[in-house]
Amino acid sequence: MIKKIYISAGETSGDIHGGGLARELYRLNPKIEIYGMGGERMKNAGVNLIADCRNYAVMGFFGIIKNIFRFKKLLSTVSDFIIDNKINLVVLIDYSGFNLRLAKAVKLFGVKVVYFVSPQVWAWRTRRVKSIKRYVDRMITIFPFEKDFYEHYGIDADFVGHPLLDSIPAPTIERKKWKSIRFKAKYKIPDEAPLLSLFPGSRKQELDRMFITMLRTGAILQRDIPNLQILVALAPGMDITKFKNTPELLSINPLILFNDAYDILEVADAVLVSSGTTTIEAGLFGVPQVVMYKTNTLTYHIARMLVKVKHIAMVNLILGERIIPEFIQNNAQPENLGKELLCLLTDDKSKTKAMEIAVKLRQVMGNKGAYGRAAEIVLRQGSPN
Repeated sequence: MIKKIYISAGETSGDIHGGGLARELYRLNPKIEIYGMGGERMKNAGVNLIADCRNYAVMGFFGIIKNIFRFKKLLSTVSDFIIDNKINLVVLIDYSGFNLRLAKAVKLFGVKVVYFVSPQVWAWRTRRVKSIKRYVDRMITIFPFEKDFYEHYGIDADFVGHPLLDSIPAPTIERKKWKSIRFKAKYKIPDEAPLLSLFPGSRKQELDRMFITMLRTGAILQRDIPNLQILVALAPGMDITKFKNTPELLSINPLILFNDAYDILEVADAVLVSSGTTTIEAGLFGVPQVVMYKTNTLTYHIARMLVKVKHIAMVNLILGERIIPEFIQNNAQPENLGKELLCLLTDDKSKTKAMEIAVKLRQVMGNKGAYGRAAEIVLRQGSPN
């Protein structure tokens, strides 16, 4: 029986999944000991943290290169902890650059390894599949197409469904109206004002690359829709102090909110979002959305050579078609984004289409209880050292 587990999560989304998994592991076995790298969600779930993932949330090739020595030190610290404390099983959550190195390090000592929430090796870096096959005992996926992908390479995989289905209610027109009335009353927004929500991402690099473009897009839309209220949804720990006096921010006077992503998505008439989990959340809430993404030029050109999928928006990947508008790099200009969003904000058909997308997503993304099913699989693995 497994007595000690280490969960390795490297950024905000991983911390959320790690916290959800840990709660279910404790529910199934209250005597288990769980350690890990994560953030507030994992800590609140009872995980004994030995490293804070917020200190290691970098993106892009150069972000990793600049921090390579810090990551080497972290790998040494974590692997030593796992071996010295006789951890029975390691659960990796996404964050493949670090986590696959950790898997290799602990495998040398016979520690079982489970991967929960697959890295996007199906999109790029497929060579990492070889490392997964060599160092990972079982893969637990949250997207249906991932199970087939891994089994094609001879890797044991289970599809447990997506955890978002537990936290996002099926959207209805009545619920959206009720939520909108309450939200506008709370923030003293006129009833007739349409709401555009901006989601610039959960990492500093994303904020730096995309926030100004989003604000300029909002300014263009306010010229066409004078009573448009713009909302900015910021992830925990995001700091926009350096943007406070920029003409772009001052001109649109947005309502800036922290940690209210779901409330904002439920009331929004349209959203502009950087690619990532928020695109799925918006899809499940039935909100019309436009997806954009920008990175530095060299990283973009390297990624273009490596990426093997046709879309960047997860909704498009899940449904297998370009159903959500997406704009990448030089195409992600305020004029292009504004034109698309104007259609979403002024055409009622866009709202009907968004609700239809929500239904389709739920049909293919599994059932509620993903963390519980994942925890059961985790506890069936391994044996005491």
